Amino acid sequence: MSGRLAGRVAIVTGAASGIGRAVARAYAGEGAAVYATDLQAEALAAVAAPIGAAAVPGDVRDPADVQRVVDAALAAHGRIDVLANVAGVIVFKPVDATTVEDWDRIIDVNLKGSFLFCRAVVPTMKAARRGSIINTSSNAGVRGGVDESAYCASKFGIEGLSRALALELGPFGIAVNSCTPGHPVHTAMSEMTYDAEKRKIWKDPAEIAPAYVELALATPDGIHDRTIRAWDFL
Repeated sequence: MSGRLAGRVAIVTGAASGIGRAVARAYAGEGAAVYATDLQAEALAAVAAPIGAAAVPGDVRDPADVQRVVDAALAAHGRIDVLANVAGVIVFKPVDATTVEDWDRIIDVNLKGSFLFCRAVVPTMKAARRGSIINTSSNAGVRGGVDESAYCASKFGIEGLSRALALELGPFGIAVNSCTPGHPVHTAMSEMTYDAEKRKIWKDPAEIAPAYVELALATPDGIHDRTIRAWDFL
């Protein structure tokens, strides 16, 4: 680690496990002040303590919880430089077996949660006329998948949200990109969905975290308004 994010303040959602955990560790390792959030409070604390991150448990679906995370970072540092929206869930069911509750949970966590955090950090980023927002996408955000109607809808939504915000926020010095792993990655979610062949080649999330570091440094005149395949980007 070379301290490339020294002096920067970053929020990472879904930081208790998987890609979110790897990103929080990478950001802290590069010198950022990390505010890690997740609904799993005990697991979050176990991730945050060894890396010196601030653990702020919360539900990305709850505007009050989202604001509490943002306010904690602002109270300590007066600004937020990076937002990595990583929290995500999946239900792997045929559409006729997908309940309204399934649909609402996936859309709320994956898409609404990302919107709420973007909305909450934008005022301080606009004031500073700098910042980077990274929304975690998926191959399911650019093509359909069997038994993944709700998940695909949420990730197509992430792509639309990211493209719209890139146009809106670029003039304020805020870079907005979406990031998809680009390679099978071993997470709790992939343990539910990957077949035996994909499990043979899946990678540790730490191997794609450097792409999130690069995107944390992005500016509108550089990497901006793009869907980045993390594995290809390394």
